[in-house]
Amino acid sequence: MKVQFDSTWFPEPALPDDTYASRGEHTLEWLARSTVPRARACRRFLNQHISHLPLSNQDKFVHDLRERWQSAFFELMVARILQEMGGSIVIEASNSDGRRPDFIAQFPDVAITVEAKAPIFDGAVGVELKNRIPLLDFIESKAPQGWRVCVYELPKIGPADSRKNFERTVSRMLDVAPPQDDEPDREISVELPTGMVHLHLFPTTTQSERLGWEAPVSLIDNSKERIRLAVRRKRRQVRNSETPVLLAIQASGICSDFEDFDIALFGSSYDRYDENRRLVETGFMPDGVLTNKSDKAPTLAGVLAFLRVGFHVCVGPVFYPHPRFAGKFPTALLQLEQRFYNESFNRIQVEPPIMNDLIERLDLVKV
Repeated sequence: MKVQFDSTWFPEPALPDDTYASRGEHTLEWLARSTVPRARACRRFLNQHISHLPLSNQDKFVHDLRERWQSAFFELMVARILQEMGGSIVIEASNSDGRRPDFIAQFPDVAITVEAKAPIFDGAVGVELKNRIPLLDFIESKAPQGWRVCVYELPKIGPADSRKNFERTVSRMLDVAPPQDDEPDREISVELPTGMVHLHLFPTTTQSERLGWEAPVSLIDNSKERIRLAVRRKRRQVRNSETPVLLAIQASGICSDFEDFDIALFGSSYDRYDENRRLVETGFMPDGVLTNKSDKAPTLAGVLAFLRVGFHVCVGPVFYPHPRFAGKFPTALLQLEQRFYNESFNRIQVEPPIMNDLIERLDLVKV
């Protein structure tokens, strides 16, 4: 049964606009103007899910989506997943220490506190991609009639650097006549003091997509380090909570996967070879942030792990219980996929999910 929801927050635009988001455009700016089916479906998604939140928090969520899109969208998804699992949520209620955790979720059997964290993964890549936006926009504006431009390499030009030499060079490179029948593709490159401009032109009969392939960026995967850091920072903020505390983390790096959570939270397998390169030992090193030896009760009861979270996809949650937490979890939480450290066998064990329709209930965008 479809739920009735308010469309006040993200109404349908008054004028037709069949364009998709521009490079670097804020998602909500695009949704405010575009009338393509995908934009309409995304507005439906936001209006529908915000309508499920407690009434007193709905307007603030809309504000937060405008101010900090990625983290607020993740918080919205965490809130809705807690509700779909059967929890009744209170948002940012003050605890005994005067702190305001993101959510307190009351389940039929147990209440939990949940802090949501969407740290920036591959931050240097994000900066480089942002710096490329004006360069790609300029190339797109100069794409010659009848050609699609693929970008293989770009110079490193920051926001404080002059783009005049780059723009003059690109203008000359793309000053070509429309292709003749059966004309082959063209590959052109020019080296500037700031780096190489390497373009590839392909004849095309459509001008709807003037740019094809965009230059790849160098990547140093920092997923495991960001997960560990998120746990350490949040752990300090949720001490003395009256209910078990879970930390929901979105690992949004280009290469992030659940193995990064395995390693960051519990530890990793290892192989040891002798001087003749023969395998002599395999084992597991429990050196994650949740497997440290201590006699104290842990601050965090566990972690809810997510990977990609967006309009079209939600990968997770996977539940990682803290090995030393001795309290009780909500029954609904134990129906998720679980990954836990078995100290007796010194390895990570995986329990498949019992609740298999959770993501389907979120009614993700399908266009």
